[in-house]
Amino acid sequence: MTRFSGSIGNVTVTVGRDAALSCTVEDLGEHKVGWIHLQRQMIVAVHTRMISRISRYSVTHDSHKTWTLHINGVTEEDSGYYMCQINTDPALAQVGLLQVVVPPNIVDESSSSSEIQVREKANVTLRCAAKGNPDPRIMWKREDGAMIVTNTRNPESVHNGETLSLRQVSRTHMGAYLCIASNGVPPSVSKRITLDVEFPPQIHVPNQLVGVPTGDNVTIECFVEAFPKAISYWVRKDMMILNSDKYRSETFETVYRIHMKLIIFNFSRDDNTTYKCVAKNSLGETEGDIKLNEIYMPPKVKEIRSGNSKSEDIYGVPDPRAEVSYPRKEVGRSAQGKEDFDDPPLVPKTAHPTNNGVSVADMTVGAGGSSASGPDLLNGFLLQPLPLFMSCLLLLLYP
Repeated sequence: MTRFSGSIGNVTVTVGRDAALSCTVEDLGEHKVGWIHLQRQMIVAVHTRMISRISRYSVTHDSHKTWTLHINGVTEEDSGYYMCQINTDPALAQVGLLQVVVPPNIVDESSSSSEIQVREKANVTLRCAAKGNPDPRIMWKREDGAMIVTNTRNPESVHNGETLSLRQVSRTHMGAYLCIASNGVPPSVSKRITLDVEFPPQIHVPNQLVGVPTGDNVTIECFVEAFPKAISYWVRKDMMILNSDKYRSETFETVYRIHMKLIIFNFSRDDNTTYKCVAKNSLGETEGDIKLNEIYMPPKVKEIRSGNSKSEDIYGVPDPRAEVSYPRKEVGRSAQGKEDFDDPPLVPKTAHPTNNGVSVADMTVGAGGSSASGPDLLNGFLLQPLPLFMSCLLLLLYP
């Protein structure tokens, strides 16, 4: 008795690849097997004879038992239900599904252009349309990994949906946005949309007043933000500064930022003026001022420190607290055992009378009753190793 052995089943294939649907029959006998595409209402083949004129279709069999319908390079139109039918009375039939999946594809005609320019504080909506089977899911990311700020919800790293609406855009919204479409069928596809936010130049000057010592090199700087990208340069006394042995300018640029630097070599009194950093684009022009003042450095003086045989150069007046040494004569003893002084004490050559009428010449000193004149007596006292206070007392009594 003619019958089916097993079912056709469902087959899923990616568009462009080959597909095969198999129908197994027991005891076919003199009967014939036919294939019908139900969606198209088209007879594809009867037994081994091809009815359809689509050359991509063919039929094979295995000893009249397993009949296989081959479809090469399937298209989306090939998807649908296929019927395997046996011309018995009544007819026997079973149905299988061919599902053709299509990777996502972005439709440029329905999406935003690759480059969008808007003015700052404006609203903008980015669109991305895609098709595929199954229907693709669309998400947005920033190429630089920054958060997406829509102003309608908290910042998010990924935004889902075909549209991305940005309100009151600022320069921080500037950059490349990626629209990524995926539906589980590789590969996923993406489109890069660059958002440019236009605004006139703005300048930030960190130090507007700078003091510079005479003869030093000095670097001044300005920070510029502008889009479209600004033209930037330095001005001194209404003249543009060009690179030379005296000046060197440097710039470091990103998307909308410019870091300006000006190096002035061997600062002198002629450089004691105002310098301007200027930036301009199609939307406006602005400038920043930096005033340079000369710092006078006093001449160098010599300082000799105690304990150090080398002299040191310093600026200005020496510190009065510093210990300064001066040359002095060494104190020693003569051959007679007397001390040598830098300036010997003054000794009066004549005696002066006292209140009792006795002069210094009449005084006697020493053991044995020896006598000495006034000058000899005074010299004898001063040249002896007497205590200091006794020497001072004698000087007061006999000036």
